[in-house]
Amino acid sequence: MDIHTERQQNVLILKPQGRIDSANAHDFQQSISAAIDDRQGAVVADFEGISYMSSAGLRAILIVAKALRQRGARFALCAMTPVIADVFTISGFSKVISVFDSRTEALAHMRGPSTAAEDSGTTGALADHERPVFAVGHIRMPVEDAGAAHDFFVRHGLRSILRKADMAILELRGGTHLILNRAEQPIEDGARAPFDLMVDDVDQVWRRFTDDGVHATDIERGNIHDLFHITGPSGYWIRISSSHVRGAV
Repeated sequence: MDIHTERQQNVLILKPQGRIDSANAHDFQQSISAAIDDRQGAVVADFEGISYMSSAGLRAILIVAKALRQRGARFALCAMTPVIADVFTISGFSKVISVFDSRTEALAHMRGPSTAAEDSGTTGALADHERPVFAVGHIRMPVEDAGAAHDFFVRHGLRSILRKADMAILELRGGTHLILNRAEQPIEDGARAPFDLMVDDVDQVWRRFTDDGVHATDIERGNIHDLFHITGPSGYWIRISSSHVRGAV
């Protein structure tokens, strides 16, 4: 297992290459541990070069993450392939270890909001052009048919990550994951969805739904949001509103 190391400011960046499986997971863990000294306060593992990871590799990563946490050091992973990202999501590891789409995002996270504020000339509050520190990680919705619900959301602009008979995962803008699980109890027709959705062009999206035969209410024009409701998967009542987001998301 070849692991390239570099430093950017106070962040140690590790970039392993190849596969992480039962044959080399222990060596992988030892190599990473050896590359991290006791003074290291932040570590990012760039997985762009990892083509495969088994459960043994997941355990090795968890051991490293726990060791760093006990020392008060910050740890994040980034640049995973979609297949490996799915493994982390399904295993639940993405709930305990920070995972980012790119190295740039991971480094920005390690720098923290105070440094970003200093660079922008503000004192704590973000400037309009800056990306907020937090994003919603996961939202969940029980449905009667996960596959059909998955197809509905993909048809209307969400990105598919995983589709199974009893579970599906989709990506919204900003990296939030929508997890669809098979409902254990019958869903009351017209039940409110446990979330609402925002779009840039509410009129265009309304037309897209109605053209597809989805029941949509008339658009309500408001002081803050324009909005309408649709009847979604499993009869859910889903609110769609206009966005007033500032800066990159």
